[in-house]
Amino acid sequence: MKTTQKRTNIREKTIHTVYKVPVIIAASVMVFTFSLILILENQYPNILSLIGVLETKDFNRETYLLTLGYIDLVFVMILFYLIFNNNQVFNIILGVVFLFLSFFSTSRLYGLPEEILNALERKDDKTYLQIMDLSGPTFYTIGFTFAVLIFLLFRLISQLMKDREDHIIYVPKYFSKENQNREEEAKDTFRERGQLIKKNIQASILNREEGDDKEQTLLNSICREFQVSTGIYYKTTVVDGKNMISFSKGFSFYLPESQTLSYEFGEGLPGQVAATRSSIISNTIPDNYIKVVSGLGDSTPSSLMIAPILDADANLLGVVELASFKNFTPEDREILDKVTIWFTES
Repeated sequence: MKTTQKRTNIREKTIHTVYKVPVIIAASVMVFTFSLILILENQYPNILSLIGVLETKDFNRETYLLTLGYIDLVFVMILFYLIFNNNQVFNIILGVVFLFLSFFSTSRLYGLPEEILNALERKDDKTYLQIMDLSGPTFYTIGFTFAVLIFLLFRLISQLMKDREDHIIYVPKYFSKENQNREEEAKDTFRERGQLIKKNIQASILNREEGDDKEQTLLNSICREFQVSTGIYYKTTVVDGKNMISFSKGFSFYLPESQTLSYEFGEGLPGQVAATRSSIISNTIPDNYIKVVSGLGDSTPSSLMIAPILDADANLLGVVELASFKNFTPEDREILDKVTIWFTES
């Protein structure tokens, strides 16, 4: 369930990213268009009627301009939302806009009775006072509501402006004596295993018979110590001006003399290790990547561990690739990084 949810979130984020730029461009165009119309309307009233786009002469002038302004404001807010999404800046901008509209709406409401009287050409004080008496409770209710909303808004903004560290919950981590002992035992076991592997590999090099290939002996010993099914040692070469790694030695790996196995730096997993000069572990191996052939048939290993061979000056001399039916661990990679240095020693 967690994996499905994570994939869904990634998919939604990807869709949001794909459509974000076009929507920002569209919102920017709309903001520019409506802002331009507002500017032209103030300079040349009913400009849309004059150019034959929209008949605006019959519209209420003030309502028409307010409508244009609010539409423009909507696209401005959309633009800010897309730019400052999930950001405190957008929340603060939204709060400022709300405050402005609150004060503007309140002032318009309190001036509404007088505007109605002026529109009806009724300017006697008695009628004005009657309208004010009738609308007074409504105005007070609306004013109080706006006051509560503004108070809540200030509370929200002040909360958002706080340092993020205030929202971090620090959970102390306690270790029992037993847990500490287990961790120390695991570290000791890893240290002892690493020392044993290095000791066995070094012994196989020192005890090899005269005439035995050192690189082949070293590769065989590494493969036996890590209990892998297949091992390959690549050497760095330059072909037509391109940096390559080419097959040099193999453990349980057959390559006909008529064939070659080479990777350009950055090509395939071995080429990536050569380019980055850092070891990797991959527990997802493509079909037919490496086949282990036996009397029972052939099968594909489940895990790869590939490490660069660097000399004392950090020059890349080659790459070692190991394949196993059991998954390699980060501890395996750490040990392999330490023993590959012996490929550089004469």
